[in-house]
Amino acid sequence: MALWKITDKGPVVVPQTQPRKEKLLEADFEDWIVATPDILGEPLLIVGRQVLIPDIRDRLDVLALDTAGNSVVIELKRGELKDPVDVQALRYASYIAKWRFEDFERQARNFLGKTSEPEFNFNAMYEEFCSDAGVDETPELNVDQRLIIVGSDVRDKLGSVALWLREHSIDIKVVEVRAYKEGDSILIEPAIIVPLPVSKFADTGKPKDGASPWTSDGQSWHLNQRCSPQTREMFLKLDDLLRDNFDLDGPRWNQKYYVAYRINNSIWLAVVTRSHTLRLDFLLRKGSLSADHVAELLGVKKFDTEESLSEKLGLPSSVLVENRNEQTDRLYLRIKEGFDLSGEAFLKFLKEAHKAFPKQ
Repeated sequence: MALWKITDKGPVVVPQTQPRKEKLLEADFEDWIVATPDILGEPLLIVGRQVLIPDIRDRLDVLALDTAGNSVVIELKRGELKDPVDVQALRYASYIAKWRFEDFERQARNFLGKTSEPEFNFNAMYEEFCSDAGVDETPELNVDQRLIIVGSDVRDKLGSVALWLREHSIDIKVVEVRAYKEGDSILIEPAIIVPLPVSKFADTGKPKDGASPWTSDGQSWHLNQRCSPQTREMFLKLDDLLRDNFDLDGPRWNQKYYVAYRINNSIWLAVVTRSHTLRLDFLLRKGSLSADHVAELLGVKKFDTEESLSEKLGLPSSVLVENRNEQTDRLYLRIKEGFDLSGEAFLKFLKEAHKAFPKQ
């Protein structure tokens, strides 16, 4: 639809133009997003611009964090969005997935010019960002990775790929920037193309504050919106097992992407809900459980971070253990339909993981 300006003589259409014609560069897009990330339709904390990825000696345009703790790779194109853009963004996300808290802290220091200020507190800055956005509990960082691709024209093929990735639990958003010109002024209109807009009349049963349904009815959000019938059944079996065997504070439903189970005010287990898989993220003492041990105990594959994203999507249930800091590890158990949640082996694993929780 056209952009209209209301005048004394009635509505007057504002002519549409092209960024290239107005000599707008990708750097201009970056300036706008870094200065006002809300133009992408959500609160984002920018932690880097032209971020160097040493593993591939390449730079991603903008790196951010969202209120769910996810890292957000933002790729910008002034002209048409062509096929290699999504592949490039996926490659960047696969490397950012390896980052730890210290990597984001170092990146934020460099970006904000705080390298020589010992009093700079990155964790406090992120907590304040979450609080300002209305999130009561600050999530763990880099639990998952997201992609936002921004351009002035979206090709059908990219839209198709983006939708396919979303169906396979890869969180990708495509934003088309439309430009208009009135005299010497340039107006821009960012429009979210993927995911597809949802009509406000589609489901009258949703919470009235539908902007954040996970905060008003998180249980319904995760079980009915995030999960498929298959993963919902898996989650309910897991929840019964946890309630019957452990003294935990949870489930806590009020985060967008995961359900938390806490011990001593710290998240021991975050269950990332998805339509095809559940991912169980455990906080453990450093060296307490190995991927080899868990893979053998549960009969699952070891998750290799060096594998391509397409290979990861085809993996069966799998496990990965990564070091988090000098005291703790993070264990990721990715379970798919058919995983045995009722067997003795899985209960034994849960007990070992519970015992391995770092005492506060």
